[in-house]
Amino acid sequence: MKVKVITSLDHKGNPKGSGTAKALIIYVDEQGERHEKEIKAEIENDTRNALALKLSVEVLKALIKPCEVELSIDCKYIKNCINNGWLTSWQQSRWKKSDGKPPANVELWKLLDMSLKLHNVKFVGGDDGNL
Repeated sequence: MKVKVITSLDHKGNPKGSGTAKALIIYVDEQGERHEKEIKAEIENDTRNALALKLSVEVLKALIKPCEVELSIDCKYIKNCINNGWLTSWQQSRWKKSDGKPPANVELWKLLDMSLKLHNVKFVGGDDGNL
């Protein structure tokens, strides 16, 4: 099944703060009927990247069957980690970066990694605030 996801992130505080995020999951079933589901995520005392990562994990957890997902999110960090192979490298190095330390939010990265094994996800640029 093909799924489109549009996200919106609202984070205050630099670098750590609080924020809320929401995603709209859109798909069309076999009968041609359009379905929508909203997912929300919140953080306290953490970064905007952590908020985006948490929302991505929650979105993919909501998809029960393997899906082809286009996830529009305004977070270069997530896209770079996946597209530049950092996520694969961390996993192969027992969740350590090149400096020997685990990446920030390593548990969320592990959850995202598991979801990426189930779903074919394409992270695309997002214009934050469109929801």
